[in-house]
Amino acid sequence: MAINVQWNDKSKAYIECTLQDPWSLREFIEARKTWYRMIKSVDHRVPIVLDLRETFELPKGALRQFSAIHRTPHERQGHLYVIGLNPAYERVAQHLFDGTVDPDKSVRMVDSAESIVSPQ
Repeated sequence: MAINVQWNDKSKAYIECTLQDPWSLREFIEARKTWYRMIKSVDHRVPIVLDLRETFELPKGALRQFSAIHRTPHERQGHLYVIGLNPAYERVAQHLFDGTVDPDKSVRMVDSAESIVSPQ
């Protein structure tokens, strides 16, 4: 499967969503549905780590779907941490989330999931 969604570990501190080429928008939309179900299963804020290190091309419309993470978040969804977004898209990414009112729902670019010391 090109997109894998799983808890970081038994603590369920955050959700890791790993994308690997080739992947489709349909798979990404299904991944979002999966992490919504996962968030519903716990009673705390859940950050999302979006790992793009193994993907080099984004399907058409992918940036719109990335911004939808913040336009239609689960009420307990926390920060979005992005790993490995290529430099051209990284410059655009922050602008996708400008309309976000809640600072808790902002995007963070990180080098690794391990750099998230205290997700929320």
